[in-house]
Amino acid sequence: MSIKHLIFDLGNVILRLDQAATASSFKALGATNFPHLSQHHSSQTIVNYETGKISAVEFRSSIRSTIGLPESVTDAQLDQAWNAMLLDFPEGRLELMRTLKKDFGYNVYLLSNTNAIHIEYINKVCLKDFAEDSLWPFFDKVYYSHEIGYRKPSKEAFEHILKDQGLVASETLFLDDMPENVEAAKACGLQAAQVDAETDLGFLQLRF
Repeated sequence: MSIKHLIFDLGNVILRLDQAATASSFKALGATNFPHLSQHHSSQTIVNYETGKISAVEFRSSIRSTIGLPESVTDAQLDQAWNAMLLDFPEGRLELMRTLKKDFGYNVYLLSNTNAIHIEYINKVCLKDFAEDSLWPFFDKVYYSHEIGYRKPSKEAFEHILKDQGLVASETLFLDDMPENVEAAKACGLQAAQVDAETDLGFLQLRF
């Protein structure tokens, strides 16, 4: 079956991540119970924030109490530590997204488990060397979990894009670094592959 549509994960696929940097930053701020957040993806506070169920104010308050941050830590310091995991874009990665759209005729989408604090930082800091102030120009459409209300690996996250864009699942290739997300996409009928920020994605230019 010919591939017509590509859906990319963001963290550790399009953007390099170092989650240990956030752990180190919180510890440096005096966090006393950081192991409670060590399972980053399973923390209910993070899940709630990344599906838009709680605000940034509520997220910060919950994080403070969960990991035992001193009261002297400012919101700006908390945000800086939370964003420490966000590094940079592998060379040529974002340019490839445009090439896949323009020269190869794919519909190219982004589906990310993320939150407003991270996206603001990505737009202002990670994209500073690019002539854009958001990731939207690199894709046909961007889907952030905190905006759509669904988070991978829930089937609703994939079904949201398929329905919103009118995509045929079998003609759609999903690329993500987390095996559970890849398997969830396959369960929804998509083709899927596990890749990461260091994977050479040049194979996508060999039109399927």
